[in-house]
Amino acid sequence: MGLESRRRFAPRVTRAEAVAREVETEIVGAGLPPGRRLGTKEDLRRRFGVAVATLNEAVRLLEMRGLISLRPGPGGGLFVAEQHAALGFAPGRASFSDCQAVRNALEPLVCREAARHHHDEDIRALRTILEAMERHADDPAAYLDLDWALHRRIASMCRNAPLHSIYLTLIDVLQDASAAGDLPDRHGEADPAVHRELVDAIAAGDGPALDAIVDRHRRMPAPPPYG
Repeated sequence: MGLESRRRFAPRVTRAEAVAREVETEIVGAGLPPGRRLGTKEDLRRRFGVAVATLNEAVRLLEMRGLISLRPGPGGGLFVAEQHAALGFAPGRASFSDCQAVRNALEPLVCREAARHHHDEDIRALRTILEAMERHADDPAAYLDLDWALHRRIASMCRNAPLHSIYLTLIDVLQDASAAGDLPDRHGEADPAVHRELVDAIAAGDGPALDAIVDRHRRMPAPPPYG
């Protein structure tokens, strides 16, 4: 599977999410004090070179995470929240197993969101990725890229912004670790059939059938790493 094909199926994050993460890293990583002014929306829009709608979505994500506050009027703009709710997530200090445990705990919530809010085009996109997974079941690197892409696409249907952000952050960390060959020693075989059942259950809507297949999926060992 060529690099361009992998990129087509495995987008990392939306531009708004990327901007939100940059600002979050600045606030948390640099330890910016509560009340520190970050600038106006227009300042940030120009800084990141994004459209107004993209910047507004990034601001919405940051507000929902409790990281920033907006103040109107002269001298207003975006400020570090007085008591921001930073996650304190430091990928470099988190083990693969820890991240996987949290991702597994969030998986039912993400899949339920997808089951409640999906559209027909979402299911078609998931089934296109599934077809590629079936074609590449004997290629660990390609299969794992597609596996991550499938779960990113499922998460794209999530309307809970904090859940969406945390889940994608964990996927980023796990994907980077698998690409570097840093997975634990336990590995399973590619199993597109389980993923197809998962997509079918999401398409059918929220309910016991979805819960059962999500639980089965969470118990699957990770596929082999690649480096």
